Amino acid sequence: MLDNHYTPDNFGIIRNFNMLGIEISTYTFFVALACFVTIAFYLLSMRKKEKEDKQHTFSIVMAALIGGIIGSKIPVIIENFEVLIREPQNLKYFLLTGKSIIGGIIGGWLAIKIIKKIKGISNKKYGNEIAPAIALGMGIGRIGCFLTGCCYGIETKLPIGVDFGDGALRYPTQLIEMIFCMILFIYLYYKQKTKKELFPGSLFKELVLYYFIFRFFIEFIRGTEKNIAYLSIYQVICLLGITLYIFKIIRRNYYGRRKEK
Repeated sequence: MLDNHYTPDNFGIIRNFNMLGIEISTYTFFVALACFVTIAFYLLSMRKKEKEDKQHTFSIVMAALIGGIIGSKIPVIIENFEVLIREPQNLKYFLLTGKSIIGGIIGGWLAIKIIKKIKGISNKKYGNEIAPAIALGMGIGRIGCFLTGCCYGIETKLPIGVDFGDGALRYPTQLIEMIFCMILFIYLYYKQKTKKELFPGSLFKELVLYYFIFRFFIEFIRGTEKNIAYLSIYQVICLLGITLYIFKIIRRNYYGRRKEK
């Protein structure tokens, strides 16, 4: 089955490696590394914030991490819902393996909104600090996908094709996404450091918008199932997110003009 993070038995460039006599999954290693780098970079970004903001850093990080983990599972379960209904014993397998970046972003965002509401700091905005860190982490995580052989593309005759183990040359969609995420990280970090009057949370909104647009198009050459009007579940989520973003901009501009009158 060609989906998000399940890898056929014969797929993978380096699926596991040995560290101090312990066999470690390459994918798990890079996901863990991505989480560590994301948190570390975010903490560094918060160094110059006011003391009151620093007090909430741990809560924000934990909420984003837990919400991201939970959210990353939802699209995978939706995509494989028919399989789970037919073979419910596979639920544990799906919960322990597949993860979705799209679901992780949405889940992390919702969790942060909830924890801010609970702590009474809904007026605080941390999106400009966390956005570059997330982009960097996503790029690192995709290295693990490439080496493990998950998230691969459809077959291609272009010279960029990679054989992940079945003898067919496929688009290295993981590396394409890794490059995109690194470019996005540089862009967001540059704006974070050079723009003195950033609108609160604007960088996080840009992160989500640009990634959703990119992900919608790259899905056409990924090996995901396109069973919703020739689109994958991830493309549908991206379209909904992009539409909501455009609607909010139109709504904000409309009410902004009304206030000016």
